[in-house]
Amino acid sequence: MKIPILLFMIAICLLSCEKIIEVKLNDSEAMYIIEGEITDAEGPYEVRVSRSRNFNDINGFTAESGAMVILFDLTQGAAEKLKEASAGVYKTAHTKGKRGHVYKLEVTAGGRVFTATSTIPNINVRLEQLYTQVSDYRDNDIYVVPVYTDPAGVGNYYLLRQYVNGQFIPGSVARSDEATDGNRMLQALTYLIDENHGRLRIKVGDRIKVSLQGVDKGVYDYFRTFENTSTMNKSNPANPLTNFSGGALGVFNACTVSVLEATVKPERP
Repeated sequence: MKIPILLFMIAICLLSCEKIIEVKLNDSEAMYIIEGEITDAEGPYEVRVSRSRNFNDINGFTAESGAMVILFDLTQGAAEKLKEASAGVYKTAHTKGKRGHVYKLEVTAGGRVFTATSTIPNINVRLEQLYTQVSDYRDNDIYVVPVYTDPAGVGNYYLLRQYVNGQFIPGSVARSDEATDGNRMLQALTYLIDENHGRLRIKVGDRIKVSLQGVDKGVYDYFRTFENTSTMNKSNPANPLTNFSGGALGVFNACTVSVLEATVKPERP
């Protein structure tokens, strides 16, 4: 009986004398985030530049002032240096987006250069109609259905954004015509309603708006993978596929645009 007791007392002593190891968490490297867009509609067009902060900072991002932002029209052989309108927000003054033109965005910040190239598609697919439908599965929630027709020929990519009473509903829907080539599209823009995070519940009388963008493959891949990383595999997240080189996150989107608005009406009996 003495040996087990002795062993127990030795173990207690060893535990009580165990050295406390302090783990120093190194700050992660700040990442640049660039979000730029040029469309076939009237400008000005906007580029936002920010930096991610270290994990122990209170706020996640900080605007990047003093960057040099240049927008090139590679098809036309023109360029414009954007002016900083507010902290981290840079705007064009005279550039006009044209269908079929290839654009390059160059951002110089912190001694680093980031570039991305994007093409405005030749065809502007127009929204034909907006209507709403009541969900059969989610407590009679109302969703918007944008109607448009995909032109024949695989290789068309789309981005849909929706607004309720002027407020953007977080989350953009990326679509491809790989399995729906030439079809008339009637797919509802469903989302998980969460009033606390801007995903408003749509009600009769609300003003709804949808923006349909025709985008290139690189922009589609970014938003497709952004959707996946936002909703899936949260235990092992990955960054979406950016079209920027140089190590920046974000996307440069050259696109066509079509917008429709409507008022939500009562369902017919």
